Amino acid sequence: MRGPSRYPTLPAILAGVVLTLLGGTFAVWSPPLADSIEGKVYDTFLRSAPRHPAPGPITIVDLDETSLERLGQWPWPRYRIARLLERIREAGATTVGLDMVFAEPDRTSLTPLSAEILRDLGTRIDLAGFPREAMDTDRALAATLAGGPFVLGYQFDFETARGDACVLHPLRAAVLTGGKTGGADGLFEARGVDCNLPMLSKAAGSSGFFNAVPDPDGVLRRVPLVIRHKGALYPNLALELFLKARGGDAVLESGPEGAEALRLDGKRIPLDRRGNMLVNFRGPHRTFPHLSAAAVLEGTADPARLKGRIVLLGTTAAGLKDIRTTPLDAAQPGVEIHANVLDNLLSGDPIAAPRWARAVRVLLVLFPGFLLTGLLARSSAAWGLALIIPSAAGIWLGSWGLLAYRQVFLPPLLPVVTLAVVFTVLSSIRYLQADRQVRERTRKLALTQDAIIQSLAALTETRDHETGGHIQRTRHYIRVLAGRLQARPVFRNRLDDATVDLLFRLAPLHDIGKVGVRDRILLKPDRLTPEEYEEMKRHTLYGSETIRMAKRMMGEDAFFQIADDLVLNHHERWDGTGYPNGLREGAIPLPGRLMAVADAYDAIISARVYKQAQTHEEAVRVMREKRGTYFDPDVVDAFLEIDEEFREIAARFSGAGVEPELPPET
Repeated sequence: MRGPSRYPTLPAILAGVVLTLLGGTFAVWSPPLADSIEGKVYDTFLRSAPRHPAPGPITIVDLDETSLERLGQWPWPRYRIARLLERIREAGATTVGLDMVFAEPDRTSLTPLSAEILRDLGTRIDLAGFPREAMDTDRALAATLAGGPFVLGYQFDFETARGDACVLHPLRAAVLTGGKTGGADGLFEARGVDCNLPMLSKAAGSSGFFNAVPDPDGVLRRVPLVIRHKGALYPNLALELFLKARGGDAVLESGPEGAEALRLDGKRIPLDRRGNMLVNFRGPHRTFPHLSAAAVLEGTADPARLKGRIVLLGTTAAGLKDIRTTPLDAAQPGVEIHANVLDNLLSGDPIAAPRWARAVRVLLVLFPGFLLTGLLARSSAAWGLALIIPSAAGIWLGSWGLLAYRQVFLPPLLPVVTLAVVFTVLSSIRYLQADRQVRERTRKLALTQDAIIQSLAALTETRDHETGGHIQRTRHYIRVLAGRLQARPVFRNRLDDATVDLLFRLAPLHDIGKVGVRDRILLKPDRLTPEEYEEMKRHTLYGSETIRMAKRMMGEDAFFQIADDLVLNHHERWDGTGYPNGLREGAIPLPGRLMAVADAYDAIISARVYKQAQTHEEAVRVMREKRGTYFDPDVVDAFLEIDEEFREIAARFSGAGVEPELPPET
């Protein structure tokens, strides 16, 4: 006969295949939750990766709290901004980008301001003697911007179509689609724009947007380098700064799914289909050198920190700065994010998430998943664990190494999760199958045990002509009696459900030793002589020796111990006058005490060759009288609480024959 299989069945293998294919599907079309978790993994990798040795030639001129304390609240007059830009240019800055928008005319210009005072208050202000730059500060700023090298910032609006009068500067870039000049589908399409005064934009001659939208979890990981507006392409502020500082042309590569990369100065900057660059953040707040705007204006700043450098003019002052959460900092000002983007372009090392990474991720899901399924189909779970641990570790560490040393992000989560899910599900199926097989074997073993018990009991019946009624009644008596005692705290730990079940199954063996008693004594129709009675009492020892012989062959087991306690001790008495060992009170094993009550009750209500059957009420009276002498008081008390159940059992299993029993003792 073939034993139960050690390995998963076909449904388990199919489950592994389906789960692996599902993981592969998610690797192609990733659900939002997986994307969110992958983002957290990316953040962790980026934080633990070796830092860039030193930021590039970038300096931030900061409109910080010190600047506002010394020079007044924002917005400053435009002539002051013009002076600040002139100081930066004079210090030798290569290019200067402005992370701010001058969308309305400056209300601190004296000419329009005096007109408003005259209109509102009726007072005329004499402007004679004021510097020309104070009369119209916007023209003063425009004059400074015209001298270059400055790049203005602006912001696209994706909801409202406005800014028709804006002067913007398109990206001078060729667009390659499949190796040919063409369009770029998939880029962000802006409807409107919040821009600078046309006078300022024309004077600067160069500008770039500073839009940056965080991922759904609120973390800014990617920044668009190119946005489409009214059919033209426009550059990011950092991109325009790069082009102005380094020169050269830009080439936008586009594929079937959208943008793919931007070629700059011999470098290939990877983009996603929307034109976003995955930023390789250099560090937290103040990774790049900062100079206070007040120090630059007052001439106390070190000119060497500006000479030959690309400068970003922005603010970190509370209430003015644009705060973003990045993988390396919970609150990073927008101007520092632009500095990170610019440094990525200068170094050519932004994080890439190439198209081939998706195919590799699918393979990393499918191959280990199918391999694990096949391994679990032929080997134990330990071999599966031996595969999953190094595979998961290899995928995870390999992904981290690619990001840390090759600036490529290959998301490891789905391959690792798929392995874990396949292993867990298949191991669970194996466990359930094994558990079902164990339960089936246990059930068959119990049936076998019951068959053996019934056969042994039947063997006893062939010797003393019992009908089987006594055996059936006593096993049901002992079950309801033990069940009643379960409710009492003192017995609760000694009579669990498994023990009660064993008592029920083993009760038929209590008189198995009678097969060893000689026929002339066992079958004698009259009362036994004292010598014969002594021989009859040995049936408990005969039965015990039989059980113990089986126990020596099979080993210690609750099954044999309870059987031995029932067979050997069911004629022991609470007061120590029983046999075969004269045990008393608690020294009598509990199965023997229970069997004594069940056996005695049935003996009283059953007819014998030497007596007539007594009534249930008479049996109850006798049991009550023998409480504390023959029988355990607690067991008798439990019997008295459920004696009606004994009556019902006796009626249900009333046999037609009689059972020879020991005569009453004198």
